[in-house]
Amino acid sequence: MDGGGIRMVVSEEIRADHHELRRLVQEGFLGVDASGVEVRVERAHRSWDAFTGRAYFELPRRPRPHPATRFLVRLKVPSVLRNRGYPKSYRYPRRKTAPSITVDDWRERFIAGLRRSEVAAERWAASILRDWRAGGGSDQPASRVTGDVTAAIMPIREGRSVQEDGSAAAASRWEQMSLL
Repeated sequence: MDGGGIRMVVSEEIRADHHELRRLVQEGFLGVDASGVEVRVERAHRSWDAFTGRAYFELPRRPRPHPATRFLVRLKVPSVLRNRGYPKSYRYPRRKTAPSITVDDWRERFIAGLRRSEVAAERWAASILRDWRAGGGSDQPASRVTGDVTAAIMPIREGRSVQEDGSAAAASRWEQMSLL
């Protein structure tokens, strides 16, 4: 399904409101040029993998993306989304500069992402969550930092982004990160 410049696929294994998941993804990309972005929301098969994401600068062979896709984002969520165990606080492990994030329900956790990202992505997630809350949460869209999706998902390696480094080899070693 295509919406707002983002091609989205939500796995049938996820027993949740697919329309709501698509809406949350679109809200997470507000203010970012998302042309050529494909987002796949997939079932997490392990609890530690839930609410994580991975962005691909170099497209993988599997899952096979749409021919017009330039960037692929895979988001993992539990098959059933519940509001048990909230509020929940987490912080990227072993990173002193990573912000601590507290989420009040599964929607906020989905918007903010989880601890599998790098510190820069965690800061992005915290700012997205703040903006989303300031905009009234799911009641109305919030303003976002504007910019190209390439810069938004570019990982930081040894203090420099891959863009600054210019290394194609570094771009192919993307680490897990949260986009939303």
